[in-house]
Amino acid sequence: MADKSRARVTVKDIAKVVGVSATAVSMALNNNGSLTQAMRDEIKRVAKELGYVPNTGARFLRGTSTRSFGVVINYFNNPFFHDFFIGLEDAINPRDFSYWATQSWDNLLTEQQQVRKLTQMGVDGLIVLPCSKETEHLDEVYQQLNIPLVLISHSIGDRFPAVVADNHAGAKLATQHLFDELKRPVIHIAGPIGAKSGVEQRYNGFCETMAMLDQQFSAENSVFFAKELRAKAGYDVMCEIMQRIPLPVSIFVVNDETALGVFDYCMTHNLRMPEDVALVGFSNIDLLDTLKIPLSTINIPKREMGQCAAELLFAQLDKKKPPLSAADKVRVLPVSLIKRGSSHS
Repeated sequence: MADKSRARVTVKDIAKVVGVSATAVSMALNNNGSLTQAMRDEIKRVAKELGYVPNTGARFLRGTSTRSFGVVINYFNNPFFHDFFIGLEDAINPRDFSYWATQSWDNLLTEQQQVRKLTQMGVDGLIVLPCSKETEHLDEVYQQLNIPLVLISHSIGDRFPAVVADNHAGAKLATQHLFDELKRPVIHIAGPIGAKSGVEQRYNGFCETMAMLDQQFSAENSVFFAKELRAKAGYDVMCEIMQRIPLPVSIFVVNDETALGVFDYCMTHNLRMPEDVALVGFSNIDLLDTLKIPLSTINIPKREMGQCAAELLFAQLDKKKPPLSAADKVRVLPVSLIKRGSSHS
């Protein structure tokens, strides 16, 4: 007989004993997924031996709708998500749905943990900003558990439904604008292009545009890499640029938050914009208008991204509709250039 005085046994306890994920335990206990019968029986045996009692308050049973979605973003203080969540609520509130939001800190292990936690809570679908191209935990949710899933900002081919900005076109707009406005070569502050498709698309758009505009263009001499997409990383990269590139200089930055670090460097060192440093970011975070920061940028329709992500989840939940085709899985949102004082006099 189980010892009633000890802490309640959880699916994690069972998973640790059997040597599988907590999601696999949930699948076995609820008789779904693609586990072998032998593994399913072993998980149930261990659960019984440990005295496991299902926690109905958690409501992770897949047969029961919680009318909620889980959302995994990188940072709660990322200003990009202000308008995104407004758009998400535009779509889910009329349907009487709610959402749980969590952050991954742009760390794969944390992202995996948060995805599994939300799955065990019984959310009816997941929206994830992936921090890498690792898909095992996403496959587990989307393929094995058949839980609706949508990626945002970065896609992984057409493997999962996704809503992304037209990153390639936006990079071309930014680069062309800087070159035309000041008639000088442009350099690029990129992010981790091997990990995130959106970052990679912006890098490619920049390189293709500069190769057409400048016969002397060399990516090796024109691209600097930020370790993370944060303001401090932008400031640090700007220190490196100033040691290697003479003024004046035109810079296209992978996103607004990183660009704000460059902007801060220019203000701190009394550099004129756009005369000494011309600067264009990417995203058009609402912070720019709120604080009257004259940063030129590529506008992403963030509110529309939130609405579209929710609609893709609802489309997957609607059993009367056919599964999403490959052509319908990835929605690409148009972008536009916003000229402000950092690049335009």
